[in-house]
Amino acid sequence: MLFTQEAAPSGKNKTSAKKNVITIIVAVLAVAAVLAAVWLYRNPPQEDDASALGNPEQLETVELARTITSIPYMSTDFDNVFYTADAAGNVLFYEFNGTDFVELAETGTMELSVPLSGQHIPANIHYIERDGHICGYGVFSTDGSTDEDVYIYSFMMFKVTDLPTAYAADGRCLLLAHSDRTQAYAQEPVWEESYIVNRADGSLTRFLSENNRTVGISGAMREDFCMITDEALTATGAAIPFFSSRNHEQSADGNTPIDIYTKNDSRELSVALDVADCYVKPLSDNAFAFIRETDGGFRTVRYENGEESVISSFYATYDSSYIRSGDYLLAKEDGRIYTTYDTTVITPQDYKINPLVFAVSPDGKYVVMAGTVANALDYRIYVYNTETGASVTYTETNYATHGNMRFIDDTTVMFYVINVDGYENVVLDLSAIR
Repeated sequence: MLFTQEAAPSGKNKTSAKKNVITIIVAVLAVAAVLAAVWLYRNPPQEDDASALGNPEQLETVELARTITSIPYMSTDFDNVFYTADAAGNVLFYEFNGTDFVELAETGTMELSVPLSGQHIPANIHYIERDGHICGYGVFSTDGSTDEDVYIYSFMMFKVTDLPTAYAADGRCLLLAHSDRTQAYAQEPVWEESYIVNRADGSLTRFLSENNRTVGISGAMREDFCMITDEALTATGAAIPFFSSRNHEQSADGNTPIDIYTKNDSRELSVALDVADCYVKPLSDNAFAFIRETDGGFRTVRYENGEESVISSFYATYDSSYIRSGDYLLAKEDGRIYTTYDTTVITPQDYKINPLVFAVSPDGKYVVMAGTVANALDYRIYVYNTETGASVTYTETNYATHGNMRFIDDTTVMFYVINVDGYENVVLDLSAIR
């Protein structure tokens, strides 16, 4: 597994691991219960008794699958196709057939040598190829089976994908990499490195420039010099937004300011200073939306042709009072959901939950939230149909941490729950909520 702290125990270690996990869970639940109580004090239900919450439905009535694995299923660039990857570099692909995850044969592998910080990091990429598109993954880890001598990096996650539309070329693809082990299962990873791969000979050239790149605190080349996200790469024009702290001194606490640059053919230009996080939404005509914190809160901003314009302003704390999922912002106080790139607002009905994660369907029809209500043990899944105004609240018997909530298609949502046995992958069908 990639995270030793989240590994599912086995053999003689399982009993002691369960005791440790139970102890941790009890402590976490005590803190969570206090936080839930504070939130409810500020946001009480309309009535005094539990009937105000209605009669929650059983989650099993909309479940398509609930599968426990040692590694969570992670999304790929292909619809209904998922992958798992461990520290030894083993990568497997699965296709969800509506009721189960069925192992899928890979198309092939790439053996690459990635030049970084004066070293050559081995990358064994397993990939799927469909209809002229490619997506694949690989892991380098000193915890795995590799025998290569890499001294600075103990971990590297790799992804192979299509080049952005404006840079596509026959026989070429894009290799992305990051060295942050805590992002191994991140739904929106931030890639530190990007290379163009010549598939004919396996040679690599830089996609983003390294000019004036300096050594960071770790002794490696600064990992915050040319960061990019999967969503940024969906830009259809030549201007590809990416993130950099190159104009700031790197801080040990990780709070170095982040600026947005654009790659436009061979030029790289600074276009937006001091943004809230590594999030950008490409729009038409080389425009994009991003988020910037202000003295009293934060705002969503549109950048186009060298000009910034405010989309919406918010007067609360970003990433606590408001949480983001993809291109949506959820106000935890009243449940309203705002798009990051325009002024659309979704106002869910019968909102009585302290949301911890949420997702909106690709067509905007369904909103799903997971969180607590009366206390940390009162976990619920809330679903809202934006077209009809109907909402349903489901009981969730597993109140451990929920993660990576995302839609597989317009009516199917997926998340995982971490517990002592591993990762419980849950798939729900929302089509009956009308």
